[in-house]
Amino acid sequence: MGGTHTKGFDRVRDVFVEQIEAGEGVGSAVAVYHHGELVVDLWGGMADRAASCPWQEDTICVVYSTTKGATATCLHMLVDRGQLSYDDLVVDHWPEFGKHGKDKITVRHVLTHQAGMPQHPPGYGDEEMLDWAKMVEGMENLKPLWGPGEKTGYHAVNFGWLAGEIIQRVDGRTVGTFLAEEVCKPLGLNDLYIGLPESEEGRVAVLESITDENAVKIETMLDTETIAGDDSERRMGDPVEFLNRPQAHRAELPAAGGLGSARDIAKLYACLGAGGTLDGVTLMRPETIAAATKQQIYGLDAIINFPMSWALGYMTGGQTSSSGPRLTAFGHAGFGGSNAFADPEIEMSFAYITNGISLDLLGYTRAFSLSTAARQCAEAL
Repeated sequence: MGGTHTKGFDRVRDVFVEQIEAGEGVGSAVAVYHHGELVVDLWGGMADRAASCPWQEDTICVVYSTTKGATATCLHMLVDRGQLSYDDLVVDHWPEFGKHGKDKITVRHVLTHQAGMPQHPPGYGDEEMLDWAKMVEGMENLKPLWGPGEKTGYHAVNFGWLAGEIIQRVDGRTVGTFLAEEVCKPLGLNDLYIGLPESEEGRVAVLESITDENAVKIETMLDTETIAGDDSERRMGDPVEFLNRPQAHRAELPAAGGLGSARDIAKLYACLGAGGTLDGVTLMRPETIAAATKQQIYGLDAIINFPMSWALGYMTGGQTSSSGPRLTAFGHAGFGGSNAFADPEIEMSFAYITNGISLDLLGYTRAFSLSTAARQCAEAL
């Protein structure tokens, strides 16, 4: 195990050591910012158990749906610059999207998972997911399962192509390029990617399926009567095997294929939680952050059969939230156990990543224990 922590955050280190020593997961990293300073930066376990390669300081990992928070941030920056509005119709920027009655879907519907498009396009599988143009065509031809705003149902993978194509139509750059140039470079984030350069492949932790009896299981959450419940699971293949492929790392998968370090993801949320400015770098204005992170939806999700609380592209805090109990907290958890959020009221941000993938959709168990310890430490200070 390696890394550092500051006085006052000993409990986070203790929990992390307990997890590593108990063999929970394969490898992992946790980072915490408090009052704009990095106070926890720990890593441990194996980046590649089969090759006996330990997790290193510069190891990065696929973070599944924790990617969505970075994607949403890019879109909010365009709103902040006046290039886009949440209540714009998607077809205002992407005319081909309007087929099959989708002409009334707004950007807000996309960000709150109310667009009615959670299902995989018919006949599409893993190979199509590597082809941006093919997936955009799939989104254009998809028939929504419900009218815009009628229901909220988690768009587990389609969120990425919907939000990502809106970003590209408005800005001209892909979401991965926008993230690299407008977010990572100014903030000094060297370990956060949507679309990994081939030169960085050697740093990627190998994902490994594990069994976690305490995890919130995907199969108990999906409504198998819906297309998203049975068709997407059948056609998408093994999400661990697929996201271990270098081709998937290089592809831009803005819903669930981002890669990063806990350190950089926590720093991003430290900036957002501080009103959009950190270390003299401003990503967006505080009023844009306030609008983006205000709760829009709370209720039982039509797809995953679990209560969800949504801001615009971020999960908000609440009693059942992986972002913690405060409604003003916001972030995004990921399949397998990753999680990241900002808790502005205590000026704390948190990120946990792991290559030990359990069937855990909402970031509970390992991440939850660590984030609870971090929150308690921050509150005590």
